[in-house]
Amino acid sequence: MTGVQISVSLQDLGIAEAFDRMAAGAEDMTDLMDRIGSVLINGTRDRIGTTNVDPDGTPWPQSLRVKEFGGKTLHLSGELLASVTSEAAPHEVTVGSNKIYAGVHQTGATITPKNGDALSFTLANGERVVAGSVTIPARPYLGISEAEGATIEDVTGIWFNDLLGIGGR
Repeated sequence: MTGVQISVSLQDLGIAEAFDRMAAGAEDMTDLMDRIGSVLINGTRDRIGTTNVDPDGTPWPQSLRVKEFGGKTLHLSGELLASVTSEAAPHEVTVGSNKIYAGVHQTGATITPKNGDALSFTLANGERVVAGSVTIPARPYLGISEAEGATIEDVTGIWFNDLLGIGGR
């Protein structure tokens, strides 16, 4: 090449240091996963306590108690809502509930008698029922809504920008 030229390396621009910070930060993203867990907990609690919709926005089937007496499905005592927690690790976050009935509400279930031919129970209105089985519909409360996904993208972008020393987006 004739004339004049300039050579620039990543080291000259401080980009290498930024990449090193990014790589080091990506090895343990527990703090980021904790922030994402908070987003998911808030969304889950909103679904249980306020909106009664799936993460995709589909309304849950109302419980018989709610149909007869009002209130919110999955929110009689508030125990399910209060039990939702998260656990962050370097590359993932787990959100859920330790309540024994939590999975039934998330995925639905059919309950059949262990012994005998029928189940016998009392409904919320006091009516006594005998049935061969009972189906509890799924009411998914765990998951990522579109709005939560967008918030997670924002939180992740801010976290990596902070690693790079860029600041706000």
